[in-house]
Amino acid sequence: MTILSRMLGYVRNYWHLVTFSFALTVVSRFLRIYVPLISTKAIIDDVILQGNYDQLPFYLLLIIGIYASNSIISFLQRYINSYTSQKIVFTIRNELFTSLQEKSFSFYDRTQIGQLMARVTSDIRRMTMFYSFWMNSLFGSIIQIILIYYYLFGIDVNLTFISLITIPFVFVINYFFMKKIHPINSTIRERYGRLNATLQQNIVGMSVVRIFTNEPFELKNFEEVNNTFLNANMEEVKLRAIFRPFTGFLLGLGTALLYWFGSGEVIRNTLSLGSLLLFSQYISMLTLPVRFVSILINLYSRAMAGAKRVFEIIDSKAEIEDKPDAIQLPTIRGEVRFSDVTFEYIKDRPVLKDINFLVKPGETIAILGATGSGKSSLIYLIPRFYDIIKGTITIDDYSIKDVTLKSLRNKVGIVLQDIFLFSTTIKENIAFGQPDATTEKIINVAKLAQAHEFIMSFPEGYDTFVGERGVTLSGGQRQRIAIARTLLRDPRILILDDSTSFVDTKTEHEIQKALDELRKDRTTFVITQRLSTIKNADRIIVLDNGKIEEIGTHKELLKLKGIYSQIYATQFAPKEELLVPDEQKNSGGRKE
Repeated sequence: MTILSRMLGYVRNYWHLVTFSFALTVVSRFLRIYVPLISTKAIIDDVILQGNYDQLPFYLLLIIGIYASNSIISFLQRYINSYTSQKIVFTIRNELFTSLQEKSFSFYDRTQIGQLMARVTSDIRRMTMFYSFWMNSLFGSIIQIILIYYYLFGIDVNLTFISLITIPFVFVINYFFMKKIHPINSTIRERYGRLNATLQQNIVGMSVVRIFTNEPFELKNFEEVNNTFLNANMEEVKLRAIFRPFTGFLLGLGTALLYWFGSGEVIRNTLSLGSLLLFSQYISMLTLPVRFVSILINLYSRAMAGAKRVFEIIDSKAEIEDKPDAIQLPTIRGEVRFSDVTFEYIKDRPVLKDINFLVKPGETIAILGATGSGKSSLIYLIPRFYDIIKGTITIDDYSIKDVTLKSLRNKVGIVLQDIFLFSTTIKENIAFGQPDATTEKIINVAKLAQAHEFIMSFPEGYDTFVGERGVTLSGGQRQRIAIARTLLRDPRILILDDSTSFVDTKTEHEIQKALDELRKDRTTFVITQRLSTIKNADRIIVLDNGKIEEIGTHKELLKLKGIYSQIYATQFAPKEELLVPDEQKNSGGRKE
């Protein structure tokens, strides 16, 4: 299916409005073309040259009536066109947003947000121009050309053929213009997306730019991207500047030929003066739609370039989706099993290899390992943010691929290290997963997450607005709101990705007490560098280069004298020594 046929497919739902609009266009163009028959031919030939001045009021009232009728028709036509185009674009925009909601994490890993924003905004706007302006204008121009030539042939066949001499050349030029302009418009859309992505990235990372005083480099980088966008636009401008004058010249040449031959016929009395002037006026009216073709071609090319980028997103299949026979995951106990699981982001470069372990309901599992060992990748597989390439993951003996994504993710609560809060109230951020949650429930989970006290210290309490991404709050405050947001869903499986990394020791201790209480009936996975969390875990999984090297309790792993023992000795043991009183150190750790 071509992009054009795809775009026209959206019109089917509004065919009755589009048909009515086209009918109004026919009437409007007919009335517009009928006016010169009165204002030029009838008034000049019948009133002025024949001296029938008593007929003048009738013709003038007729002209006024036609213009009044045309004004009403134009209003209806514009309103219907705008309504139809906005409804169609509303549908496309919803489809695009729905598609973005369904895309997997890997899609966003490789796609720039600025490029997506350009498609949702600018590219959609160009499609709006197609529906609101291009279709009706093209149809109107064709109708106007047909009606004009119908009347021209009725006035003088020879002059009509003379006026047609240059028209084929105009269409040939416009054909080549369309072939040249289309790839340029595609380049403009791509470079606009790159410009948008650069701008978005710079704004989001402004604090980093300032910290490293890297403004000159960013300015130079933006200028280069902006310059490529400018050059693409100038290519379009140059092309229009070359082709449009040719169109004007050819139409002007046709007008000159018309007067050359037409004047001779008037002198020989084979054509009336009014008919020549009418002919001239019709040719002038013909010039506009013919010249308009190049504008329509440019608008069409822009709309197709924008539509291509929009449909690329809509049509790209979600890498992770429900199976046709997927079932709802029922109430679960929380048993999680990894069986021979292998996972990779890039083909033939596995991040996790042959992972096998069983987590019983209610257990707390700490996951430890060096950076890049696969800790976050492992927990992202449980809610199916990514799909494994080999093996199975089951929850209570249900394969996660056999259940619907929504029912699976409703059973899994996640608090990530990189906290994202929406630019709305604290209350709405906590209730994000359950918008209908009562205030009592929201306050309850906020207390469990040790967030209630600082929230109430704000003048507006839970109705306090947070800035973009929650920048008006401290890291620890954002973390506690995120924990409250997760707890409100009451998940059976809890995933904490270093979720206490931004809180002080006192707050961490308070949160830890609340989480200990909550973990009693939950299966919990914890990625952390906190010794207290690791020591209190039921088991510890130690990852190294994507493989499980060790698994056991704190004491069991220390006895192995392996990787965990080394990590403990270098990272945690010195911290424990700091907690030992000086007199115990001096006495070899013995109590006096």
